[in-house]
This record gives sequence, structure tokens and C-alpha cells, in this order.
Amino acid sequence: MSRGFICGIRGNLVRLLTVTPTPMKINTSLYVNAQSDPPALKVVDMKLVIRSSTKSGQGFTLIELLVVIAIIAILVALLLPAVQQAREAARRTQCRNNLKQLGLALHNYHDTVSKFPPGSISYTFTGPPVDEPRRNFMSPLTMILPYIDQASIYNNLNFNLSYADPANAPYAAHIITGFFCPSYGDERFCNEFGYQANASGTNYSSTRKALTCYLGVSGYATSGGAVGLSSPNSLAESRRGVFSPNSSISIRDIKDGTSNTFIYGEYRPSIFRDMGWTTCYNERFSPWIRGLTLSGCGSVKTAYYGPNQIPPKSDSQNNDITIVPFSSQHPGGVHMLFADGHVSFISDFVDIQSWRQSASINGNETVSIE
Repeated sequence: MSRGFICGIRGNLVRLLTVTPTPMKINTSLYVNAQSDPPALKVVDMKLVIRSSTKSGQGFTLIELLVVIAIIAILVALLLPAVQQAREAARRTQCRNNLKQLGLALHNYHDTVSKFPPGSISYTFTGPPVDEPRRNFMSPLTMILPYIDQASIYNNLNFNLSYADPANAPYAAHIITGFFCPSYGDERFCNEFGYQANASGTNYSSTRKALTCYLGVSGYATSGGAVGLSSPNSLAESRRGVFSPNSSISIRDIKDGTSNTFIYGEYRPSIFRDMGWTTCYNERFSPWIRGLTLSGCGSVKTAYYGPNQIPPKSDSQNNDITIVPFSSQHPGGVHMLFADGHVSFISDFVDIQSWRQSASINGNETVSIE
């Protein structure tokens, strides 16, 4: 054995002997078997003793809980408007798509018969009080039903009778989803008797009619008074639109250009209520099945007031229903379908002259409303 190794052992012994040992109190009750390895068992059991002696009930104080609730409330308040805006954006996109589908259907109809459907079929309010063939007041929306996957309704309608005849009434009450803007949440039905008198000379019994949020454009008015639309010549040629009673307009008749001319627009049926009447007041509303009747009732409308502008209430609902504006539930404007099939969102603050002139087909105006 070398001298260095012996010296190393001696040094370690000296250091051990100079350390004062710490007294250790051993709890013999912690040993399960005194003959086994006590130190290892003691270490494990000491951990168990320490754990059991500590307090395990650590919760939130009332102040901490209130702070957490306040933070959550602030986050919800910040997120809710964003969620609502996202939903409205989705509804607005769907509304735009509804009008696009109507535009495709109108052009498919045009491709089939070489013209757009009439604003009302064989309109007259002074004829004999009996049903007449082809005098049914059917609307443009009715005529394009086969082109929007609603051929079953179209095939069941009797076009030799008025839209209000009991034979047609069950189909007139049918809700067509594509005729409603997803943002519109008010009345979807109104009861009416129909203006075509029956064979006995009296009006039909009142029946429920489904409404629409999309109206055809018949041209534009020059005053807030009632616009008589008893014939295609009721409006001056320069102010005439695509749809009028018994109209037969083709694309080549739209001299102002299909990309500059309105053909359909968005409409909020409850706007009549905002004027001081009711949505279904005295038959003056817009069921999808009814075309132009009386002073502009039905699913076709003239342009006079700007988008979403609430006209003042007059003494005559005949005057007011004629010039009720195109309107919507969307903030800031309305969707309008142009004769070439594209859809644009027109601001509430559009130039009023440009707005009106865009509703005519042969006004010789150079208008760019977009």
C-alpha cells in the first residue's frame, strides 16, 4: 500500500472526527421492521408524515373570484359585437346571393321566351267583376318559379284564375326561403282578399299570403303622390322600368345599358309600419305571388325616395305605398340587382337623381351609381 493512499485515509478520518454530530431523535414507531433497513424506510415515511400534516384546502378568495368574473364579462363584452358583425356579414352575403339567384332565374326565363316576365299579367281594375282567362295579376317572381327549383308550386297554380282565387290560395301562402333576406325578422305573412272580384261580383275571402323581400323595378316617380300603373304607358317612356302591367321587355329594350339599370331590389316589408301604417294595412303590401295592382301594390315598386329613407305619412295609404322606398335590415344601404345580373350594395347616401335614373331603361342618362 503506497504512502499517498495511507495519508489520504488518515486525512479523511481526521475530518470526520472533528465534525460535531447532530443529535437525531428517532421515532421507533415509524419502523415496520427494526431488523430491516430503517434509514430508507424512515425517509419514505417522513414524506408521508409531512404531507399529511400540511393543509390541503387552498381556494379563491371572494375578491379573486370577483376579479375573474369581471375579466370574463369584459372579454364577452368585447367579443359579442364582433360575433354579431360576423353573423350580419354572413346574412348580408346570403341576401346578396338570393338576388344573384333571382338574376340568374330572370335571365334563364329571358333565354326561354326572349323577354323578361311582365310586372302583372293582364292588369285592369275596371273590367267586369268575373274571372277572366289570363287576367290573374301574377308577379314576375311567380313566372320564374321553375327556374329557382319551385316548379311544383308553379305547376299547381291555375293561371286561368286570379292569384287570389281559392284554387291558388294554398300556394300563395307558401314561404319561399330565397324570397326573404336572412336579416329580416318581422312579418312574413299578411291576410288579403285580392282585388280581382269573383264570379258573384264580390271580393274573394281573405286568405294568407306569403311576402317577399325582393321587388321588381317598374321605373321612377317624379313626385311623392300616387303613381297610377294601370297600363305599360302609365309612366313616361323615359321613366319606365323593366316591369309594368303586361310588359314585354327584352334586353335589347334596355337602352341605358343592362349594367346601369336596376331590375330588382331589396325591400323590407315592415317599413310601411315605420311610416305610421301597419305592415299589412288594407291590402297595401307585397306578397310574392301578386304583381302590380291598384296604385303600385304588389311585388313591383317604383323608385322615388332614396334607399331606407322613411317617407312622411300622408293622408292616403295609396300615395304612400306607391313610393315606399327600397329598403333593408342591413346598416348603410340596400342590395340592388342590375339587368346584367350583377348585384351591388347601394349606399343610403347615394345621389338621389342617379338613384332614380338607374331605375329607368330608356332615359338616355349616363349614370354610374356604383
